Amino acid sequence: MTGAAVAVAAVGIGYGAALFFGRETRLPSVAPDKPIEKRTDRIEPSDTTTHPKSERTTPAKEAKPANPPPAPLPNMSDKVTEDFNKFLTKEVDFGGAHWTLTSGHYFTAENDPTWDRAWCYTRRLVNGIDVNADLANRVTPTALPQAPIAPPATLASIGLNDDSARELASKCAWLDGKTFNAADFELPSGRAEAAKKLIAQDGWDAMGFDLPGMPLLNVSFDQCQTKCEGVDQCQAITYDKKHSACFLKGDASILVRAPDAAMAAKPAIASKVQYSSLVFYKNTVVVGDSYSNEPSNYANCVTACAADQKCLGFNFDGPNNMCSMLDQVSSLSVFKGVTSGTKAAGNQ
Repeated sequence: MTGAAVAVAAVGIGYGAALFFGRETRLPSVAPDKPIEKRTDRIEPSDTTTHPKSERTTPAKEAKPANPPPAPLPNMSDKVTEDFNKFLTKEVDFGGAHWTLTSGHYFTAENDPTWDRAWCYTRRLVNGIDVNADLANRVTPTALPQAPIAPPATLASIGLNDDSARELASKCAWLDGKTFNAADFELPSGRAEAAKKLIAQDGWDAMGFDLPGMPLLNVSFDQCQTKCEGVDQCQAITYDKKHSACFLKGDASILVRAPDAAMAAKPAIASKVQYSSLVFYKNTVVVGDSYSNEPSNYANCVTACAADQKCLGFNFDGPNNMCSMLDQVSSLSVFKGVTSGTKAAGNQ
């Protein structure tokens, strides 16, 4: 954040063909009822009536039912096929990384001449979490494909935004052999609106790139996000929780740890920001070997050191607006008026 008064008070804040799944249904054979054998060892009960036998009515013997026919067996030529899918896998290099693209095709039945719908996705391991990102959909073989499909936040987590996701989706392989350019994909319904929604990160500060007139004071974090979503030039924000101050930003590249801050960025920006390991100190100078001393402001000094792999620490002399960057760090010393920082590697 670069608001002069607030920046000093809150330093550091600114996702191969597969076999179908076949299932045959066979009814169990039903055996005929076992014939009832005539018993020859039965003893007829004695007549205990007082009437002559000629006067008694002997009930008619009940006819034995015929043996029922066995149940018919099912037609063995019938086969039920469900969830018939075929997949293609393609390995590509894109944007400085290796990607595995998987295209799935759904058939309603085994003997269908063509698939009904298809989709393409990729998977990435992010901080130990397997992220599945849907890139493109083809709702029918003849309809224009749609991309990107995954939410902006999911794409951002694997280093993609809507534009780069469409470029990657153009490399997907399809069973019908069709190819598509990034411009051939239609945006899914509501995608344009989703691209304006900010992706928030608590405890981080997006350094630099403040729009004119910042900060906006006495606003909530939600109000700060809403304000940015309504301004085309705004791509990110940093919110100072201690002072209820909102910094709208035209870009964001470096994020630094700041417990009293929260940042948010539109998907196109959130996919490319870098997280710095800088740790900050007030009224402290970093002792070591300096390789650069240039006039600067605080935010630019922090951003410059965070982006330079050679820089292991910096000192910012507030009264003189001077930024010193160091490639060797040995110790820390109390020094009033100096705000400094070291990278984690510099503290080891």
